[in-house]
Amino acid sequence: MGFFERIFGKKIKSDDQKLEPKESESESLPIDELFLREFTASGGKFLYCENQEEVDRYFDKIIEENHWQEKAILCLDHQLLDQYSPVANFTDKHGKSTIFTTKCEYLIANQGSVLVCSKQLKGIKSEALPENLIVFARTSQMVASISEALRSIKQRHIGGPLPTKITSFKNNEVNQENKDDFMHYGTKTKNLYLLLLEDL
Repeated sequence: MGFFERIFGKKIKSDDQKLEPKESESESLPIDELFLREFTASGGKFLYCENQEEVDRYFDKIIEENHWQEKAILCLDHQLLDQYSPVANFTDKHGKSTIFTTKCEYLIANQGSVLVCSKQLKGIKSEALPENLIVFARTSQMVASISEALRSIKQRHIGGPLPTKITSFKNNEVNQENKDDFMHYGTKTKNLYLLLLEDL
């Protein structure tokens, strides 16, 4: 049994095997529980971390469990480059990697998705990103909905240019229900890991 099977437990039942929660049930869930339920229901894998040491240890475990020690990992964040260069084979060439590691803007609870923008993508289209994603986030980045996240982004950039290429990562496939959702436009299924640091 692998490290992630021990952490994540049994695989979640497929959609036709599980009952959909009632709308009022979702609304009454705390924001963190709602996010984690939606995120794992679509196949995302998360590791809750109480401190930075746990984040570092779990990042090492993700690399080790997937045998990515020699693989080129796309990283465009200078802080992550400085912190993890000793344990990861980083590159800034997006065509040469099958793994992308990044921070994010927000975690969207009602979709279980990870919101990113041009700050993280640096001009790379989301559909051109590698299929394996490792995202670093904090519990303080959880918001209830896309609209709340967009309002917060707008408030943070008052008087300056707004970030572009705002999109979300959610490793579910685009289907009839979400095909018209502009946040899913051009996205494809990703193998998504989330290292979630408690900072509240």
